[in-house]
Amino acid sequence: MTFDPTPSSVAVVTVCTPARAGHLRSQRRALTAHLPGAHHVVVVPERPGSAQLAVELAADGADPLEVPAGRDLPVARCRNTGGDRAVEAGADLIIFLDVDCMPGPELGSRYAELPPDSVGMGPVTYLPESAGAPDPAELAALTDPHAARPFPEQGLRRLEADEFGMFWSLSFALRADLWKRLRTDFGAFDEQYTGYGAEDTDFGRRLLYRRVPVVLVAGAHAYHRWHPVSDPPAEHLEDLLRNGAHYAERWGEWPAPGWFDQFERMGLVRRLGDGWEAVPARRNAEDGRPGNEG
Repeated sequence: MTFDPTPSSVAVVTVCTPARAGHLRSQRRALTAHLPGAHHVVVVPERPGSAQLAVELAADGADPLEVPAGRDLPVARCRNTGGDRAVEAGADLIIFLDVDCMPGPELGSRYAELPPDSVGMGPVTYLPESAGAPDPAELAALTDPHAARPFPEQGLRRLEADEFGMFWSLSFALRADLWKRLRTDFGAFDEQYTGYGAEDTDFGRRLLYRRVPVVLVAGAHAYHRWHPVSDPPAEHLEDLLRNGAHYAERWGEWPAPGWFDQFERMGLVRRLGDGWEAVPARRNAEDGRPGNEG
């Protein structure tokens, strides 16, 4: 059933770089089909082509926000900026949806059932490469939620305090009043995290630490379009080391331990006390010059 919100009562917040414009078009098609009245806030970090993307989005009826960005993508700051704009636009319900995710037909109506004091997460189906960019009408038939997060068949299930690792930022929602409270209490997403990794785990952990209910919402399906990924994501190692150290300073342990174990086996990191550091490169494989010695 398509959710038809009253004008401006629902805002969908998405962070998008120009490289992901194709995914954004798929998402907007699905929003038009399944949440036709939603206010779409698209946060565009500064990159080559960002200004042109913002112009195109404005012409298409979206609400683009350009955010200054350095070399490292400020995902946490972008999400905070988008949430704040959703409040300014008068939204009652704010849905955060990653740019590579398409909303299912009941995502809006299921999130609309959230209690006012809770943050909700819906199940996400990772589409195969063969699915391409499906028509929004085809999404329900492709439903196959990620097994790592078992959702209830009906209603809501509240996460326990030790389940903070289940929080993910691909698709989550909350009321605008709760967003304003989180911004006042602890800033929502910690903007010291930049680049890839840990900012969403930290956000989920702080919610549960402060006894803000985090609930799994049955039926609020989103569909993640296929794109190439690395496992483990070695191309983001610098970000993960920096963000991991910040996370460990707050929580006393490093996030993503499985990834760091794999990086160690690959010879990319080594133990440093209770944490990790990069293994210095010994030689440039292309030109044979000495690399950075430890």
